[in-house]
Amino acid sequence: MMDLSYSPDWVDGLKWTVIAGFCFSFLLSFGMGANNCANAWGTSVGSGVLKLWQAYILSSIFDVLGAALLGYKVTNTIQKGIIEIDVYNVYSLQNETFNTTYALVPSCYNTSASQDSPTCSVYTSAEYVLGSLSALIATAIWLILASVAKMPISATQSIVGASLGYSLVLRGTQGIKWKKITEIVIDWFTSPILAGIIASIFYLIIKFAVMRRSDPFEAALKFVPVFFWFTLAVNLFTIFFKGSKYLHFDKIPWWGALIISNGIGLFVALFIRFFLTNWMRKRATRLFEEEVARSGESTWTATESDKSTNKVTPTTINIICNDYGDIEKPDLTSSSNKFGSSERDQVQEQTSKQFLRQFLLPVDENGKAIKVFHFLQVLSACFLSFADGANNTANSIGPLAGIYMTYKKGLASADMTSLATEMQLLILFGVCSMVIGFWVLGHRVIKTIGQELTEITAPSGFAIELGTAFTVLLASKLGIPVSVTDCAVGAIIFVGMTRSSSLSSVSWRTFASIIFTWIITIPVTAGIAALITYLVVHFHLGTI
Repeated sequence: MMDLSYSPDWVDGLKWTVIAGFCFSFLLSFGMGANNCANAWGTSVGSGVLKLWQAYILSSIFDVLGAALLGYKVTNTIQKGIIEIDVYNVYSLQNETFNTTYALVPSCYNTSASQDSPTCSVYTSAEYVLGSLSALIATAIWLILASVAKMPISATQSIVGASLGYSLVLRGTQGIKWKKITEIVIDWFTSPILAGIIASIFYLIIKFAVMRRSDPFEAALKFVPVFFWFTLAVNLFTIFFKGSKYLHFDKIPWWGALIISNGIGLFVALFIRFFLTNWMRKRATRLFEEEVARSGESTWTATESDKSTNKVTPTTINIICNDYGDIEKPDLTSSSNKFGSSERDQVQEQTSKQFLRQFLLPVDENGKAIKVFHFLQVLSACFLSFADGANNTANSIGPLAGIYMTYKKGLASADMTSLATEMQLLILFGVCSMVIGFWVLGHRVIKTIGQELTEITAPSGFAIELGTAFTVLLASKLGIPVSVTDCAVGAIIFVGMTRSSSLSSVSWRTFASIIFTWIITIPVTAGIAALITYLVVHFHLGTI
């Protein structure tokens, strides 16, 4: 049992906790990489757009960029936003007779010395450090177990549950920011719905702007630069507008961020339009023809695919009317001036039903147009990987930052800007550990999220990743630790139903097993963290 005295050099006794904190933060980040990085790349790999080794390389680049440029805000929330750190403060008063002895007092303000006096100092207690270490251990254990079991769980829910667990053991309900936790929990429920709605909107845009056009292949080629401009502009604006104070991006005004982001996005879009369109056309055609040759469907030639026009004919209307109830087939040969008002109203009603039918019914995705979306899905996967690095890195670095700040400053609530370089290095340590975890175990979860929930093609995968990325990036910008896993699964479910207009297109058994792991995550990690905290504090400090 440690005989702890809060003298000026008391933090020297915490060196082992810093080392252990780095070790378990690595394991936690490793587990997040194995589990949560699959959210960004599962759809791309699942739809066959990227090979696994290509996803590994791109993740190494974009997860690191996201963490370095936007990871600071959510890190601050995880460290200080869930638990009131000040409830772990201790006040140490130097004995005026024996300057080498120190005694704990209720507050420096209740003594003859002020808080700023060298004879009375405020520190974050060793209990907080051991509690944060226990949270890292508990979350790492749970994430790695889930990855081995091939279940996508939320690292954010895990670390929040673990933080609650150790704090309930050490301080009871005192210091728990229930309002903030309630807001975070509400965001966990709303973020998958929001991601699903945004992703479905993107897919509907693709459906009507590309797949229902007379020539879907050429329409897809025309929309590639537009999607690139839009995605890059939004992504870059979130980086530069009120950006990292460590990198001084916070000094860029909103109009400067708007000009820079749109300028870069427009430049890339024009470059693609004038220099890469013909290359994309040839490559998509070659990939499509190779796929047809491999499938052995000699009667389905590339020429016949190009004739897929998605036009509505009397025959197709008749077939669909038979399938979808009492939609009466309109007389397409009649003109509206031959009808009276009642007949004209009837035709308008039938036209509305036809539009609704087109809106709801699935569309055959043109084979060559799908190959064009390979380029866009790589873009959206990189975008989502960037957002994942920005949001998820904080889950392992938040508790480690508290331990490190206590070791360096004696106070976990000290301003992190005083150690800006060290904080950036901590964030980079976390995201590099995530990348290693993705390389080693990420393939196990990719199969579940990318192939077993619903069928994913390149256009639907692009919509899923873009909807998830926008939701997560918005949350990261606001400092809200949302679950990337929740958002990704929500987007997959919504787009799967939108694409097929059927509930049967989703594997509800797989979805139910995922929901089950989400439900048990908080109580499990809270229980593990509470047990570890009790054992470590009891046998090391003897205070409980």
